[in-house]
Amino acid sequence: MGTPVETNPRFTAPDGSFSVSYPAPGSAYDITTKDNGVTAHLLAGDGGMLQLFSEPAGGRSPKDIADALVKKTFPDTRTSYAIPNTMVGYQPGYGEAADCWPQGSDSSYMRMRVIIMVAVKNDLALIAAAVGPYHEFGPDFGSGKPSAANLQIALDMGKYVNSFSWRGDPPR
Repeated sequence: MGTPVETNPRFTAPDGSFSVSYPAPGSAYDITTKDNGVTAHLLAGDGGMLQLFSEPAGGRSPKDIADALVKKTFPDTRTSYAIPNTMVGYQPGYGEAADCWPQGSDSSYMRMRVIIMVAVKNDLALIAAAVGPYHEFGPDFGSGKPSAANLQIALDMGKYVNSFSWRGDPPR
């Protein structure tokens, strides 16, 4: 069997604990990396931010990790729905979509959508999180089909979520 073909660059943690693909340089994203992962800011369309990263699970469940991260980053969110059968790096986990209404500098409120997906293996949580303006999918936006994601950056999110791998996972 040959080496899998990769079209996007791959981030590998300095300690080799995980790796993940991320958008290529020159794409519609501004990319930054840290020791624990990648942040991609969408520069086109509605904009938004995608984070692909890890943190120690510390015995916590994927749901506990997701809830803590959302509460820490966006304390006034309301869960819109849990994502059924969430998989991160082909590992069962937990995911949810939540909404928040931050106040802008002109005292107006804009609905934002947060999507977070977490899986734990070997006590290491791999996390994909996206945030951006809420934009209802339908005939005039997105793929033309209704989608509960209602977040433009979520159109790209899946290929990166499925590219996560923990140390020792087989190549895919």
